[in-house]
Amino acid sequence: MKPPSSRLACSFAAALLLCATAAASGQTATSPPATAALASSAELRVETLSSRASAGDAQAQYELGRKYADGNGVPMDRPRALTLYTASAGQGFAKAEYEVANHYGGRTGQALDLRESFKYLERAATHGHLPAQVDIGFLYLNGNSLTPKDPAKSYPWFRRAANNGSVIAQCMLGDFHRLGLGGVAKDAREAYKWYRRTATRSDRCAAKSQYELYASHMSGQGARKDMATAMVWLKRSADADNPQAQRTLGRAYESGTGVPRDPVLARMWLRKSREGVAPHDDHEHEDEPPSGQAHRGHAH
Repeated sequence: MKPPSSRLACSFAAALLLCATAAASGQTATSPPATAALASSAELRVETLSSRASAGDAQAQYELGRKYADGNGVPMDRPRALTLYTASAGQGFAKAEYEVANHYGGRTGQALDLRESFKYLERAATHGHLPAQVDIGFLYLNGNSLTPKDPAKSYPWFRRAANNGSVIAQCMLGDFHRLGLGGVAKDAREAYKWYRRTATRSDRCAAKSQYELYASHMSGQGARKDMATAMVWLKRSADADNPQAQRTLGRAYESGTGVPRDPVLARMWLRKSREGVAPHDDHEHEDEPPSGQAHRGHAH
């Protein structure tokens, strides 16, 4: 005969097995109803959005428009999406205004009306939509067939977007102050401040800002002249696949400026800087600065 403790352990193990089996069978049995419930919930949400949109709710019109634009829970219907976006935009809903601006700007491939696009883009930006503020900043900076280039009008939009947290706009402020664009006074310290703020962010402009920090520390403009710090930022920018930084680092290894002279590393970085560019030989180019001098890049 098993001792009481042994029988108790067996009973406990059997109970656990029975519970696990029941739980597993219960999950299996309830899976289809759970899936059906999710589908029903999605349908109910579309129905609720449709009801609210019909009643004139601007946010519901926008959200339902997105569903029709993406085919999310409903058949894709871009004309209907545009109708909903336009209704929402008519009430000043910034996200919908931005979608209508993109539609007329040709991003959907269905229409191209730059005048209408600008009208809605400006409204969305004025109503605080961050991507619209960045877009209108670039529109004034670069211009198009309808809107002339006007960096002086571009700067305030980048400033608003930067203050609202846009990293690319903050990078642009660095360029404006470094180059004196749009009537903004050249201010190397102010430029450095914006580049330093963006150099460690997860954004495509970070590598460019890192290169500008290298240039500032190398030249002593806007920051303390410090070759060691300059080379730290140059290497970070090169590692982040900035071709300009890669080329400059290659020249540095070639001449031994700020780093030990290393022909192998020099050739590696020079080759890397040319990946994806028309092939050419590893020789000095007219557009490259002498080794050890910072090459200043163009605006983002």
